[in-house]
Amino acid sequence: MLNYKPGDYFGERALLKNEPRAANVIAKTNCKVVSLDRHSFKRLMGPIDTVMRRNLDIYEHFCVTTTQS
Repeated sequence: MLNYKPGDYFGERALLKNEPRAANVIAKTNCKVVSLDRHSFKRLMGPIDTVMRRNLDIYEHFCVTTTQS
């Protein structure tokens, strides 16, 4: 289980890979969130899409490594 802090984000994998989301997020307190469809995400994020894809590759490698341990 992950605990998110102010400024953290989630759901980028689904937006980057055009896949269904992989997890649910439940707020423990009141909070404000932003929801974007894939087209709006790509238009808003622009070139950072490349950086996020690189981070996604690192995340996927980490997931494979930890499940094989």
